[in-house]
Amino acid sequence: MTQYVVTGVGGYVGNAVAENLLADGVPAADIRVTSRSPEALAVWRAKGVEVAEADYNDKASLVAAFRDADHLFLVSGMDAGPTRQIQHTNAVEAAIEAGAKHIVYTSFNGAERPDVNSVEVADHKLTERLIIESGIPYNFLRNNQYADAMAENQAAIAITTGQSIGNSGGGEVGFVAREDVAEVGAKVLQGLGEPNTGYDVTGPELLTYLDVTNLIIELSGATIAHVDLDDDAMYAMWDSLGVPRDSATGDFTNSPVPWSSDGMVSFGRMIRDGHLAVVTDVVERFTGHPPKSLRTLMEERRHTWPSAPGKA
Repeated sequence: MTQYVVTGVGGYVGNAVAENLLADGVPAADIRVTSRSPEALAVWRAKGVEVAEADYNDKASLVAAFRDADHLFLVSGMDAGPTRQIQHTNAVEAAIEAGAKHIVYTSFNGAERPDVNSVEVADHKLTERLIIESGIPYNFLRNNQYADAMAENQAAIAITTGQSIGNSGGGEVGFVAREDVAEVGAKVLQGLGEPNTGYDVTGPELLTYLDVTNLIIELSGATIAHVDLDDDAMYAMWDSLGVPRDSATGDFTNSPVPWSSDGMVSFGRMIRDGHLAVVTDVVERFTGHPPKSLRTLMEERRHTWPSAPGKA
């Protein structure tokens, strides 16, 4: 009996991968899902799926959850930097100890390239190396930036503040919808990919952050200024808001965001340097349909946006 183990079903991608397995006809009895959230696990238990409470900070819980996994979907953690590196090391070591036979890991565009550097990508580089060195057959989903972040957070902030601020310059991004990533993930988890291969998972087109701002303006009617800063000015802005520069030692008590400025600034630099200007046919190749565009995703989500000032 093939055993599929899907981590992180308390988050969007892990949950959607498990849903796609069921939609593809994988029996519920062949699936095990993991999460730190008892509530998320209760939902899956009600569907007849085996559940396991597991935490990337607790290696023993991971070993138990990954036991006998023919195919393991390993969702990357949220805490970029040293914390996530420790968590991912735990996860890979647990996969080895548990005897997992195949790992699909949610990595990031450029993780295999030595010329691409950022706080975000450093974690994925380490994790890819650990998986390769484990000897376990693998596939890496090297996802581009999530379009959902633009259609949700970026849009809401820009409409509310009247500004869209960044340091990405004219760099282009192949924004990809999370739902497409999850659908590809489920297919690759079922063995449809080539062994020991990474796939760049992207949207259908390249857009700059100015293009993103203009889409938000068009669909919301808000007045938004697009502001592009250099790296020093971006650091100064985050400093003024109380955002720590370092995720390992920083105090996030009064920070308005859970990410370090080192991470955000280096991510913008990576875009500016052209490292996310990638478009592939991976989504269509694995799913049979083209990837969802950012415009389409924004049209679907704009009912959740705040009203433009003066247009309520």
